Amino acid sequence: MKRIILLLFSLTVLLTSSCRTEKKVNVLLILVDTVRADHLSCYGYERNTTPHIDSLALAGTLAEMCQGQASWTLPTMTTIMSGVTSVVHGAGRSSTGFHGISPEVPWLPLAFHREGYRTAAFFNVMFMNEDFGFHRGFQHFDCQGVASGNSLRKAGPTVDDFLEWLDSDNQNEPFFAAVHFYDPHIPYKAPEPFRSLYTDPGYNGEYGDSWGEGVTEMMDVNSGEVIPAPSDIANLIALYDGELAYTDSEIGRMLAELRSRGLAENTLIILVGDHGEEFLEHGGIEHGRTLYEETTHVPLIIAGPGFNGGRVISRSVGQLDIAGTIAAVTGIEFTTCEPAVNLAGTVDSARNIPASGVLWRPEGDLVSIVSNNNKLIWSVEDDSIEAYNLAADPQELELIKPDLSMIEAAEFYWVTPPMGEAPLVNYSETASRELRNLGYIR
Repeated sequence: MKRIILLLFSLTVLLTSSCRTEKKVNVLLILVDTVRADHLSCYGYERNTTPHIDSLALAGTLAEMCQGQASWTLPTMTTIMSGVTSVVHGAGRSSTGFHGISPEVPWLPLAFHREGYRTAAFFNVMFMNEDFGFHRGFQHFDCQGVASGNSLRKAGPTVDDFLEWLDSDNQNEPFFAAVHFYDPHIPYKAPEPFRSLYTDPGYNGEYGDSWGEGVTEMMDVNSGEVIPAPSDIANLIALYDGELAYTDSEIGRMLAELRSRGLAENTLIILVGDHGEEFLEHGGIEHGRTLYEETTHVPLIIAGPGFNGGRVISRSVGQLDIAGTIAAVTGIEFTTCEPAVNLAGTVDSARNIPASGVLWRPEGDLVSIVSNNNKLIWSVEDDSIEAYNLAADPQELELIKPDLSMIEAAEFYWVTPPMGEAPLVNYSETASRELRNLGYIR
């Protein structure tokens, strides 16, 4: 009898232990718009812009060289959620207009929804709304804002809305949540004290917190018609850094609230930027014009189960690696496509990381390939090529002889067949509806 009791006790312990180990991992995907890696203090920036993100990096894994797959929001966010490249998913802008996400493209939120997760999205720009297909798989879908920085939910209210959802019904179920912060996008209007945190109080030029509200202002600079003074650019950078500091403070609050609820230990946290920002490094302002590093080198930090301990990935990775990595860590069934890899494993130094997708470039499409510290940029229309060694020349100022294999990789990437047909989206109708919903037009 005693042996039977011991056997039953042992079986109970095993079942209890099994239940604990099989507890599903939560996922918090933090999407920061318009954030270049070299302006985060954990990436070596001179200003202490991101102390909370720095702490996340120290506890988790930091990818030193994460390449965005385009230089503007729609194609990069699609890659993050799908794990496929811009050419394959087709979401972006072409000569025929704006295109959303094909139903044929793998979609990470849908995979989590099918696995019984609570799923929620908090997005703050029109390019991530239902018309473009970002709602698929999200039980709670909250997208606010238009394609401008004037009428959008700030970081603080975004965190508040996420926490309200987190504390709603079904708290015992695992969650997958995507939280998007649009604040670093131009115009740079962080609330005080962050707006004045780095600015020179003696500056009285035109490039203040309202500059960039009109697209024509940026077009005049990008065409070379207007050339800002160094003090003008310094003020824009100071305002931009203030936006990063404000966003970081709200991300810190969100993570603290996660800890206070006892959720942090069992939550995989991924922080990634969609693209960077130009400050005249190559003659232009904002983003979406080029594929230089100031627009494609983005932060990627992963913390939580499988990614603790202050690891650093020094080899080149891409946004295309994120979806498959999340699926692998959580055990979710999800289709991954080459050249994506699982970042929990070994990363090959000889990988080709592709990018394409520009918004404002009248000369046509660009393709870039990054491989083992070398970078190639190919202009599809005129077949011109630029090549750089990023280790010796991270600012991409000194041309080197292009590698033939990288040229071939760029050409091969460009002719990769799309996965389904990316649907055409009527931009004017979508923008008008968003403005009407916000009360800006009747």
